[in-house]
Amino acid sequence: MAISLSRKLIDYIKLSKPRVISLLDLAAIAGFVLGLPKAINITSIIVSFLAVIIGGSLASGGGMIINGGLEIEKDKKMKRTSWRPTVKGEVGRKEAYAIGSIFIVVGTLIGFLANPLTALFIALGAFIYVVIYSIWLKPRTWWNIVIGGFAGSAAAWAGFAASSGSFTLLSFLLGFLIFMWTPGHFWSLALRFRDDYKNAEIPMLPVLTDERTSAKAIAISNALMVPFALLIGLYAGLIYLIVSTIVSAFLLYVSVKLYLNPTADEAWESFKLSSPYLAIILLTLIIVKLI
Repeated sequence: MAISLSRKLIDYIKLSKPRVISLLDLAAIAGFVLGLPKAINITSIIVSFLAVIIGGSLASGGGMIINGGLEIEKDKKMKRTSWRPTVKGEVGRKEAYAIGSIFIVVGTLIGFLANPLTALFIALGAFIYVVIYSIWLKPRTWWNIVIGGFAGSAAAWAGFAASSGSFTLLSFLLGFLIFMWTPGHFWSLALRFRDDYKNAEIPMLPVLTDERTSAKAIAISNALMVPFALLIGLYAGLIYLIVSTIVSAFLLYVSVKLYLNPTADEAWESFKLSSPYLAIILLTLIIVKLI
């Protein structure tokens, strides 16, 4: 029984995409640090921090587990996703729906330990990911990942709300940065695994157009995102501005390389850089606001 339970737990962890959750948590922490008031109650701040991280992680993971249940047939057709426990039959469709829903509900309730606004943004992120992105947009339009990017924005907004109890222009900008980052990141992945997405009949942009047009869209998306990364420097200061300028220049360089040579290998390089790019931006923001 213990072995069976541990295997199930491992399956749920795999389906919840821990790497994605870690980046969402980093966005929540950045938002949390930005929202910290000058006068703080240590106990209250610790409770709020744990609430948004634990609650947000559970809800995010729950949404991804449900996504795994929704996309079993599509995942079977993709080499990249053929290993998932839902595809192998280790987690059934109804089980994925049930466990994922429980995670979302529990995560949202934990968010209330910070404040209702935090819980709202935790629930909003899960709703956008499951209903707006996975159920409605992903099977129908290449706009799926564009609009679906607001699911990541909600993590930053939840973090800011947890420490400040508010939603401001600064928190909007942080969330909007993540929204703008999302298309270039996932279109690079879709270009690298274009045949996989085509076989699964998922209308990602690189499936619907040629490689050069896709690479152009990635470059434009990244170029449009950079000003928002730099704009946060008005709040975060010179050190953040210097770091964000350097990493943004490198990201744009890789984007231009992809446009000039729109191959799967260049797309993979672009994808592998985009997550560290956002992580560096968020970590720098956290550090400069804490020191």
